Order: sequence, then structure tokens, then C-alpha cells
Amino acid sequence: MSEIELFSYEACPFAQRTRIMLIEKHARFTLTEVNLKNKPEWWKKLSPTGKVPLIRHKNNIIYESRIINEYLEEILPNPRLMPVEPYKRAKARIWIDFCDTTLLPTFHQLIKDQNNPERQDDNRQKIKDKMLLLENEALGSNGEGPFFMGKNISLVDIQYIPFFERFPCYEEIWGAKIPQECSKLNLWIDKMHERESFKKTAKPKEFHMERYKNYS
Repeated sequence: MSEIELFSYEACPFAQRTRIMLIEKHARFTLTEVNLKNKPEWWKKLSPTGKVPLIRHKNNIIYESRIINEYLEEILPNPRLMPVEPYKRAKARIWIDFCDTTLLPTFHQLIKDQNNPERQDDNRQKIKDKMLLLENEALGSNGEGPFFMGKNISLVDIQYIPFFERFPCYEEIWGAKIPQECSKLNLWIDKMHERESFKKTAKPKEFHMERYKNYS
């Protein structure tokens, strides 16, 4: 039995972040899938929020994917997935925060406003603006590329990739687009798709479409 037990749900992008993290760390872990549509009683007792991901490590419970992944970075220092230099580490945290507080709300607004076509053009423009910001300010200033922090994968890449895996559903259902000028962003997506950690955790578009259609 591994010291680390990850509680996950196969359709959850936040839980996918932590699965990718553990695979990138070459960590031994036990995976326990939780049916969030029919939560078992033991899960209700274990999880304070009822959400995944959650890990149990040495009888300690940690939840919220961003917190879990930074915790794993501390207890599993190799390979390193955050910069050593404080300024670069701060920049990494800026883009990690941007994902959850700025980019994802623009994605979710498409779903919220799907019955309000008058607002959807504005929502799609906001997504385009955020994509261009990632292209020019994040990926465009990383020097060596192709990842967010340069030539090596980091927590920043892990933060974003589950949502870009699902983005084709936003394209098909709600007409969102990655701008043509986002060549670095498209290269980053290709490079992430090549990683074993992504291949082992990714689901096909059809899997995600079945779930997003429930919102449409």
C-alpha cells in the first residue's frame, strides 16, 4: 500500500491535475475513484467539502487541487516542478492563479449564458482576449519554451491542461475558438499531449461531450 492515496472522479479536471502531478513525480500512489453522483457514506465522512481531489498521506487529509499539488511538490522534491528562483516561482504562481480566477470563469460563463445569445459574442471575445494574454505574456515571455516556465514542465502546465483537453467541447457546443495567432499556445497543447502523464489521464472528446451536453 502506498503512503499516498488519491481520491478522484474520472470526469473531474481538478482531480486530473493531481493524477498528472503524481505521474510526473514518478510517485507510487493508490487511486480510489469516488462516484460523486452517488456519494458513499464513507466519503461524506472523509471529505469536509465532498469534492475531489483529496489525498490522504500519513493519515493527513489534504484537499483542493492547487494546495495538493504544492504539497506534493514539497514532499516529493524530484523532479522539481516549480522554479528555484523566487521571482520565477512567483511568476509561476501568478499564472496558476490566472487559470482558476480569470480563465476558467470565462469558460464557465459560456455555459451560464447559453440561453442568452446576446451575451455570447462578448463571452467568446473575452475567451479570445485571455488566450492572447497567455500567448503573449505567459508563453511569449518564457524564453526557451515550449512550456509555461521554459523548457521543462511545471505546475503551471499541469494547472491548465485538463481544461484545454476539454476545450474542443466549448468549440463545438458554444463556438469558442483558440485564435489563429496563438501558435505558442497550440504548440504547448501538442507538447502536453505527448507526455505520458497526459496520455494516462486523458479522456477522448466523446467522453467529455456526453457530459457537456447535459449543460446544453
